[in-house]
Amino acid sequence: MPEEKLNIKLDKKPIKMRQFWTRLWSLIAPSHKQIIYLFVLIMAYELFRFVGPYLLKRIIDLITNFTPEHIKDILLFVALILVFDSVVALIDYFADKKIFKIITEVEKYLSVNAQTKMVRLGLSYHERENTGNKIFKIQRGIDKIIDMLGNSFWEVGPTIIQVILTAVIMFFVDWRFGLIFSLFAPLFAWLTARLNLVIGPLRKYRHDQYEKAAGKMAQTIININTVKSFVQEDREIKEYSIIKQQTKRVALFEYFKMLKFNFSRMMVITLGRISIMLFGVYLVWQGHITIGSLVFIITISEKALISLFRISRLYDRIMDSSEAIGRLYKLNNQGLDIINPENGIKTKRLEGTIKFEHVTFIYRNSKIKALDDVSFKINSGCFTAFVGPSGGGKTTVARMIYRHYDPTAGAVLLDDKPLAEYDLYSFRKFIAIVPQDVEIFNTSVKDNIAYARPGASFKEIAAAAKIANAEEFIAKLAQGYETLVGERGIK
Repeated sequence: MPEEKLNIKLDKKPIKMRQFWTRLWSLIAPSHKQIIYLFVLIMAYELFRFVGPYLLKRIIDLITNFTPEHIKDILLFVALILVFDSVVALIDYFADKKIFKIITEVEKYLSVNAQTKMVRLGLSYHERENTGNKIFKIQRGIDKIIDMLGNSFWEVGPTIIQVILTAVIMFFVDWRFGLIFSLFAPLFAWLTARLNLVIGPLRKYRHDQYEKAAGKMAQTIININTVKSFVQEDREIKEYSIIKQQTKRVALFEYFKMLKFNFSRMMVITLGRISIMLFGVYLVWQGHITIGSLVFIITISEKALISLFRISRLYDRIMDSSEAIGRLYKLNNQGLDIINPENGIKTKRLEGTIKFEHVTFIYRNSKIKALDDVSFKINSGCFTAFVGPSGGGKTTVARMIYRHYDPTAGAVLLDDKPLAEYDLYSFRKFIAIVPQDVEIFNTSVKDNIAYARPGASFKEIAAAAKIANAEEFIAKLAQGYETLVGERGIK
């Protein structure tokens, strides 16, 4: 499957590794101290794991030159192996406990932060962004971070520490062992980095397709009544299938490239293992090291080199996560269209006089003026109706009074003060609104009526239902005000 046959335009910009890790680190800021403490535990864990193979080396050396006097020392080393293995198990227990705490905490605050960001962003953002895309970015981004942290804590971090310690020990035993190891490990790392540079654009395109598919599915489900009413089920299925088919083609192309690099990486590991083994046998033959030392070197180098291949596979997955994490980061840092003033006016009473003074407004990504130099005054206590054709700006005016948007030019005044100077949540409490599209939450009739005032008493809720002429209808429902409405209830 040659690349040109994909017939797609790829973004060739390489992933900026420093930027990626900086973004990830900022997203998990509340857990920094716990993560640092965890890596201290992991370092101790990996260091103690070298004690067992070293003691085994001592035992083999004693057995090789066995005399009855060595029995006492052999038993001592066996006992020490038991002690140090117990210490390793204890450290492993506390490290795992810390990992689970960090992962569950990160999942909690990332989800809460994402929800907070979504409800704080202005209406304009939600109107221009596909609902499915937003949910997909959040959920996939959080899932990838959790998956990546688990891999980093259990696999990547310990393996990196293990490789570094292995290189140091091998230099200590014989500098030539260290040199061989230090030759193959960087070569392997270079191949891994090269792979991710090559498949990076394909990975980005694949994630774009994931987002597109999620948006398409959400759009179909949200508008399912229209889809069925106009008999467009097959069309929706076909359009979704086309997106997924393209995703599949790109994914296979990406994975086949990865397989080619995997062969090269495996050959580097194999050559490294054979080189260390042959050189070790030569040193034993020449009498420069003992058989125990050879077993020790082979044991730790085999473990490190095989772990190096495993870590490269995990690194590939981490790089795959980089796209989803980058998108979550951008969403998390999305600028607010409407800024609530830090010391905004918090009034306890409003007269309700509204003025538009030469207001002009243009929606984002539009060249057409929704409002063009509009001026009018609505006096307090009066009824005012806006009449005009669809698209004439009636809804835009209502949304500007609610400050879902700020004017491109001019000013909106409330009781002769600029609307932008009021605390958003303070003045909005004085406004009652009946939207064109009634949005019902998946909860009881009672909770839906009381949504704007969560603390409302049942008496107040019943009074509101009576004013809206809904009391008689609600009384006919099997569970009355406790009836579930919304997605899984009745509307």
